[in-house]
Formats: sequence, C-alpha cells, structure tokens
Amino acid sequence: MSTDEARISGDEIKAPVRRELDLVEEELARIFSTEITLVSAIGRHLNAVKGKRARPTLVLLCAKLGEPNPVSTVKVAAAVELIHTATLLHDDSIDRSHLRRGLPTINRLWNDQVSVIMGDHLFCTAFRLLHDAGLFDIASVFSRGADRLTFGEMFQMDLRGQMDVSEETYTEMIRLKTAALFAASCEAGSLAGGLPPDHLEKLSRYGEHIGIAFQMIDDVLDLIGDQEAMGKPTGNDLRDGRITLPLIVALRNAGDAEARRMTDIIFSKGPADSDWNDVIDFVVSNEGISYTRRRAAELGAKARACVEGFDPSPARRSLILLAERLVSRRK
Repeated sequence: MSTDEARISGDEIKAPVRRELDLVEEELARIFSTEITLVSAIGRHLNAVKGKRARPTLVLLCAKLGEPNPVSTVKVAAAVELIHTATLLHDDSIDRSHLRRGLPTINRLWNDQVSVIMGDHLFCTAFRLLHDAGLFDIASVFSRGADRLTFGEMFQMDLRGQMDVSEETYTEMIRLKTAALFAASCEAGSLAGGLPPDHLEKLSRYGEHIGIAFQMIDDVLDLIGDQEAMGKPTGNDLRDGRITLPLIVALRNAGDAEARRMTDIIFSKGPADSDWNDVIDFVVSNEGISYTRRRAAELGAKARACVEGFDPSPARRSLILLAERLVSRRK
C-alpha cells in the first residue's frame, strides 16, 4: 500500500454514508434472495466477492451535499451497483476471465451462458428498482450512462489489435467505457439530493474526471500491479491486443527500431511469459508508467477543483479524499 493510500482509508471516505451503505447491502441481499436456487447461489457468491462499492459511495456522497430522501437514495445506490456488477459478469465472459478479487468468476464456477444471463437479469433489475420507486429521471441518467458504457466497450473492441492508437482516441474510449458510469453515479446522486443544475454539472464533471483517472491507473496496474493484491491476473490487456496509455506513450517515446521490435512481440505473436519482463522494461524506461500516473494525478486535481467550491461538509471532504485515493492506489 502506498503512503497516500495508507493515509486515506476507504473507511474514512465512506464514514459520512456508512449507514446508507449498510442499507445498500441489505437491499442487494434482498434482491438476490429469490425462489430460484441458481440466482440465490450466484447472489451469495457475488456478495462474497464484492468490491469497494465506489459507485454507490459516489451516489450517496453527492446526494449528501443536498437534502436526499434516504429510502430512495439507497435504491439509487443499489441500482448503480447492479448495473456495474452486470458489466463485470459480461466482461468476464467476453474476456474468459477466471479470477476476480481473488475468487473464481461466475463463468468459471458455472459457465459463460449463466454469467451473461445473470448479468442481463441484474441490469434489468436495476431499472425495475428505479421504475418501481418512481425515480424516472434517475433511470434516464443511468440509461444514458449505460448506453455510453456499452458504446465504449464496442469502441475498445474496434481498436483491438491496432498499434497506432493516439492518446486522444484512447482517452475518448475510456471516457465512455469507464467514466460514463462514474459520471452517471454523481449525476444521479445530485438529483437524489435535489441539487441545482449548476451543482449537478460540476459533480458530473467530477465523476468523469475520476472515472478516466481510475481507468488510467487500472491500465498501469495491469502492467506492474501485484497480482495477489489485486486478486486477478496482470497483463490481460496486452495479451488480448488492447493497447492502453502506458504502451501508447512508450511507443511514442521509443526509437523506431525499438518500437517496431516491441510491436512485433505484442501484436504479431502476443507476449509470451518469457517476454513479459522485456515488455515491462520497455514501458517503464520509455516513461509510459510515469506519464500515465501524472495524467491521472492531473485529472484527480481537476476533480477536486469541481467540488472545492461546495460548502464544507463531511461529504465534500470525502469526495476530495476519494479523488486523491483513486489516483494513488496500487491495487
């Protein structure tokens, strides 16, 4: 754990919404408790491998900047977690991933068909939850966010195997693929808190900035992260032909001969285990890692600037701390 991560704990960030997050867990447990044995079994496994709940936390913190209805806001936070989990189930089946957060994936324990259909079920359940609560404006926010997310996934597939992707193209792709749901979480939380349009716009920008930064750091960790700490294998992006910012920068900075050699290793035959240290050395020595971390830090600073004008409160402080923690994480 880095110094910054040790200084800023997840518990500290979540403190203003700890009670609401507990209610989100109860809501998710209720949703997974059905008469269908398979759904209940999958639900128990998903609860066992739950992540940091970053998106529900964003919903709740943004709502706390206003005057939220506690019951409906918990439903909004649960809905975004269902949408996020649905995308993970689909991603694991598409990527043939067998490990997430240190435990087997749904497609590993059952099969790809079960994983995809369960993802569909969670996605539909999220919108039914919002519809039944009469939260139609928030359902529209998540609908637009989910649309951008899926478009971003298709964008990434379209770029697969290409070696001449620009930094601008990459950034636009992750703005859609990853940041869209972060921004939607903040926008939905703002609506749940009854905030005015100018505040909503600032918080949506905050979410987009930290979402892009989050993905940049994820791409760094896919190259140099600790597999045991992360709970999943590293190197998946390059092995699947997905170019990310650290490699884009390294190829840009390297000499022509070195760049051609590395391109051949990665894209012509795929990096073998014996090539992996060479790939990492190439990216590190050509400043791919350091540049990407600097870009993420710049976005973190922009995110903090979006909320520093709000009245001081525990929720505002947590949003500032969250932006700092996301860009300094090591897992």
